[in-house]
Amino acid sequence: MKKIYIWGAGHYIRQVIEEIDDTKVIILGIIDNDKKKQGMKLYGIPVISPMDIIEEEFDHLIISVKRYEIIENECKNWGIDDSKIISYWKKYYDNDLFKERANRVENLLQEIRVLEYRLDSAPYEWNVELSPRIREGTDLLKKIINDHSSLCRFGDGEFELIREKERPWFQKPNAELSKRLKEVLMSENSMINIAIAQNFTKLEKYKEKSADIIREYMFGDTRKNILRLLDKNRIYYDTYVTRPYIIFKDKKNADEIFPLFKEIWKGRDVVIIEGEFSRIGVGNDLMEDAESVSRILCPSKNAWDKYEDIFDTILKIVPKGSLICISLGPSATVLAYDLAGEGYQALDIGQLDNEYEWYIRDVETRVEIPGKMVAEISSEQTLEIERETEYFDQIIAKII
Repeated sequence: MKKIYIWGAGHYIRQVIEEIDDTKVIILGIIDNDKKKQGMKLYGIPVISPMDIIEEEFDHLIISVKRYEIIENECKNWGIDDSKIISYWKKYYDNDLFKERANRVENLLQEIRVLEYRLDSAPYEWNVELSPRIREGTDLLKKIINDHSSLCRFGDGEFELIREKERPWFQKPNAELSKRLKEVLMSENSMINIAIAQNFTKLEKYKEKSADIIREYMFGDTRKNILRLLDKNRIYYDTYVTRPYIIFKDKKNADEIFPLFKEIWKGRDVVIIEGEFSRIGVGNDLMEDAESVSRILCPSKNAWDKYEDIFDTILKIVPKGSLICISLGPSATVLAYDLAGEGYQALDIGQLDNEYEWYIRDVETRVEIPGKMVAEISSEQTLEIERETEYFDQIIAKII
């Protein structure tokens, strides 16, 4: 029988003890730096100080905490031989006690969490619990074509900022932005369409992984907090109208949505307000039916810091008859609202161009788009583009 100690009397101790093959080992003690725990017993095993094992003979020390690197360093400080240390949560760890056990256990726990998320979401998906009234994206676009109304969109990032939590990496939390987003959400201007994410019902139309990501986000207090912000008597539209492809099972959804967008700006003078690396419509035919395309380039991160400059510049140089398309993170939601108040037609089009790029490439997952920033791609991206005269000639202002 091998003699072992376990370091860490916290959250995962029971799980680690249950995973150890007790036909091969005897657990001599549980080590913990917390003096309040030292002297007590957990599962019949004494909790001791690291100092207590310095002179003891043992075969292995198993680290039960997830942040095992800190404990590994502490073990070195105590002079414990590296060969004796087993970090339970170290990925793909392999020895005679554990064989990829942490990885397997983590996968099992994730499967359990997914089931919890699905169970939590089920009453809303099955219409047992009341959900907001959200109309389809095709209904929204047909309405915009007919009445030239504007669009303000609320996704996860916008709701998290309203809740004063950090969500989108491209926009830091800001109290004034939070206040303005809430103002837009509560607005009753008939020429402004308010879109929210259809994260409540009809999740079966999304790919399974995408639906589970939605359920995970909505789990806990998120769904209840969002519902408190919404008017149960109001009709909203689906914010995924600008994300019609990659998360959906059926490509037909995008087959309907993209032509309707193109119809909105057909024959119109379009002004694009975008991050400096967005390059909407460059390298594809998304905007080819527009009469003309102009661009105002803005910061790709934390655009809210330049909001007043962006808004004032638009008022000074953009004619009222132009169609303004905005891709600027949460700032776009407020900007579309403020411009609509000034008599413009303004659409928050979000990541529409990226979705269109993936659509015409017929890819199944989000991929890098050379020359364009893709918010969902965390790896280094190729943002340099060759000199494209048409694109650079379209730039009428830079607010960087």
